[in-house]
Amino acid sequence: MDKAYISARNVRKVYNPGKPDEMVALHDISVDIPRGGMTILKGPSGSGKTSLLSAIACMSRPTEGRILIEGRDVVKLPERFLTDVRRSTFGFVFQQFHLIRNLSVRDNILLPLYPTAVMPSAMKKKSVEIMARFSLAGKENLKVKNLSGGEQQRVAIARALINDPKVIVADEPTAHLDRKLAAEFMDMLTSLCAEGGP
Repeated sequence: MDKAYISARNVRKVYNPGKPDEMVALHDISVDIPRGGMTILKGPSGSGKTSLLSAIACMSRPTEGRILIEGRDVVKLPERFLTDVRRSTFGFVFQQFHLIRNLSVRDNILLPLYPTAVMPSAMKKKSVEIMARFSLAGKENLKVKNLSGGEQQRVAIARALINDPKVIVADEPTAHLDRKLAAEFMDMLTSLCAEGGP
């Protein structure tokens, strides 16, 4: 078996430590995520899945433990370096979308490409292709606040894929998609895994 692409070691996450509303979301969690596959976290609501995903994807720091990406412990990296790791490694699809409601569909999708070395003409081409792939053609200039929940989720998925990430982190990504689009998204993830990415 290939060496794990991402490893979590003895991860603990405590919210509001030392306060009356202190909550332990993760306690001594270790997991290996291999290259070229799909890893699914299962558990009831409130079991810490989102907290673990956030820690693995460098969106939040664990209270204790290590997160290794290709063997490099990223937990203690300064924020400016973590930003580079996030941008070059991950595409994010979170349940709450995290879209900028007053920006257009196109601008939301292109956000991960700023600032990068991608030329504006290449950005436009990529955005046109991915919007067509997710049935968003013709909606590029609409503000996302005017879209349905399913359309906003498709924008979030397109944004996650626009920078050709090595890892897609998805927190209930098909929650607001119809069955056809949900199946297409899962097929896309399967195809990306088959292509040999991490």
